[in-house]
Amino acid sequence: MEMLVTKFSNGKYRNESDLFAEPISADNVKLMGEMIALQLFRTRKKHYCEIADKLYIGLIKDLHHMGEIDYIVSEGYDYAQTAICFLWQYKGKRVNDVCYINKDGREINIKLACYRETGRALDHYRRKTMRAEPTAFDDYKALPADPVNRFEEERTDYGKAERLMDAMRLTEAEKETLNCYMNGMRQSEAALALGITIFGVKYRKLRIRQKYNMYVGGC
Repeated sequence: MEMLVTKFSNGKYRNESDLFAEPISADNVKLMGEMIALQLFRTRKKHYCEIADKLYIGLIKDLHHMGEIDYIVSEGYDYAQTAICFLWQYKGKRVNDVCYINKDGREINIKLACYRETGRALDHYRRKTMRAEPTAFDDYKALPADPVNRFEEERTDYGKAERLMDAMRLTEAEKETLNCYMNGMRQSEAALALGITIFGVKYRKLRIRQKYNMYVGGC
């Protein structure tokens, strides 16, 4: 089966490793951003169900048809654009170059930083969608029906959760970690989604508990 990166590069790249081995340039940044967005949707499909499925299929359709006259891209392409804009800041560098060093002293490369930035946009969209009544995805039929309709069974008050996080004065990293647990992820899954080690997840959990006891527990 022909790989997507091969198809959409007209055979220039055999796989994504070939693509991401090149320095970021005007010739490849668009395809890099698109591939990162697709990877994000594939990773999040397990936890975001219909939302990630819809965005993933929309982006695939965009890549096949966006060259056509009057074609309107889907919401999925918004995340490819987010990734493209992020990567373009580092024109001339390689995605494995260091982007920044986190609080734990770990070097975060450009590709991972881009993945996280795009993931934050998706998390925000997901929370916004979950608060909407009724959900916009109730009638989505693009994929075979999931035997568990999580959007009907779960009635989480995300507005209340966000107010609680604000009261706890959580950092963005701690909010991301808490959001993983709110989505039902296990510790290993949260570590994979966040791009950190299991020990990093444990440390963030400890900090969240400490802040809860400090700012909320005594109320």
